[in-house]
Amino acid sequence: MALISACSNDPVKEEITRRASPVDMSGHWEMDYAKSDNLQDQLNSVARQIRREAARREQLAKEGRGFPGGPLPARRDLITLARLAEIITEPTLLEVIQAAERIRVKRENSFALVCETDGAAISITMDLLGEQRCGWDGAQLFFMLTLQEGLEVTHRLSQSNEGDALLLVTSVETPDTKFPLVVSQYFKRYDPESLGYQCERTLTRGRICTTR
Repeated sequence: MALISACSNDPVKEEITRRASPVDMSGHWEMDYAKSDNLQDQLNSVARQIRREAARREQLAKEGRGFPGGPLPARRDLITLARLAEIITEPTLLEVIQAAERIRVKRENSFALVCETDGAAISITMDLLGEQRCGWDGAQLFFMLTLQEGLEVTHRLSQSNEGDALLLVTSVETPDTKFPLVVSQYFKRYDPESLGYQCERTLTRGRICTTR
């Protein structure tokens, strides 16, 4: 499956330099477990990076050469990073509601990702939690959230050429690690009407589902 611009290979914090080319991602999407990353595998990859960096620093120290960078994250920091990533990437169902200058990505049992561009290339909003940047980087929809405590979360959405699949790449980084944990999740279209039941959310009773 060919996906528009392999965003998993792009630098997470690259400057937004491509002209916005919005695509219609609206619809219902469910996660494709077979193609999506395993969080434990991604955590192991970060651990290997840290071990390689530790070995490099040790060798430089033996040679009497200095090296830039702060202290490497401890095991406790990696566990914290993994737990945060697990919570953030937990939703397995998405609903994308898209208009000309507003797009809302509803995520099951989690907060929605909302971007209102109002004709601007990048939207920047500030609130009590921190700063959010969002917009179109070429055909990719991105959300960058920086919390007051220093936690940084980046989401990038790409659609397949055929329009039947989404790739959601999420990066989570804490001030103590500086080694982002990157998780790629694939989603395929589905029809909620074909599930045999219908659900609605109410203020008094929460989510109510009935069979057809």
